[in-house]
Amino acid sequence: MERLTVPPPLKPGATIGVAGISGPIEPSRLARGVASLERRGYRVALAPNLESRRGFLAGSDDERATGYRELLRRSDVDAVFFARGGYGASRILGRLDPEEIRERPRIHLGGSDLTALFAYLARRCGLGAFYGPMVAVAMADDDALDWESVLRGLTPAPHRFREEEIVVSGRGEGPLVGGCLSIIATLCGTPEALDARDAVLFWEDVGEDTYRLDRMLTQLERSGTLDRLQAMVIGSISPGARGAESPETVAAWLRDFFAGAPFPVVCGFPAGHLARTRTLPLGRAVCVDAEAGVLEFAASTDEAGAPCRP
Repeated sequence: MERLTVPPPLKPGATIGVAGISGPIEPSRLARGVASLERRGYRVALAPNLESRRGFLAGSDDERATGYRELLRRSDVDAVFFARGGYGASRILGRLDPEEIRERPRIHLGGSDLTALFAYLARRCGLGAFYGPMVAVAMADDDALDWESVLRGLTPAPHRFREEEIVVSGRGEGPLVGGCLSIIATLCGTPEALDARDAVLFWEDVGEDTYRLDRMLTQLERSGTLDRLQAMVIGSISPGARGAESPETVAAWLRDFFAGAPFPVVCGFPAGHLARTRTLPLGRAVCVDAEAGVLEFAASTDEAGAPCRP
């Protein structure tokens, strides 16, 4: 994949725009998330459609796209955070203008369904985004999250995996790509299809039985998305709407599916649909050393190589 532009780091007192391009937003949770940002000293600008609801969406496609684009056009908005995911981001991609985004690269922070927009930013705008908490979700419940330090340019902390979380051993390095698996799979065959060549793929998902996860990974495998992949990092997995499958069942399925994979595979990274999700800088160089059981990010956003040591 091509190297992505890194947006300027978040500064104290910056103005954060909050957009809603997916599911409808619960007002009380949005208010708590906004209050959390304001306690940290940030100013907040809300997209005009955040109170809208059209079935399972935060307004019509035009309303959601227009709300997001209004934030992009505001000279005082330094970063764009997203209220929540759910579904709908992919429906507005055709209403966006890549040049409008390229004109002033800004931080984009969100997760889940925002995977579609972040793929658009990478493929159409050459811009890296941050996969992490959302304003009316994790930020509404917990101030103890790492997004602020990551967005200010600090190197994300390394992560150590337990022995049982090493699915396939080995070492791999490259820029980090990915997001929510179900969205990654639906992007296959579109202009925003994920480019994971010579990269490290992160994925996570929620409410999907293992047979559905298996089907989506097979789609990625058959479509060539996993060709030349250097490593895979699996975040949170909560199979089934009621969590009917045990962690042991999921672990056995992972080992069976990836048996013989030509790249290292690790699971249990604390990011995704979690109350305390970590923030991942997409496009940042990362090393997965499954032999040592550690994941490390490059020390600088300007560093071309990942921090694997011989």
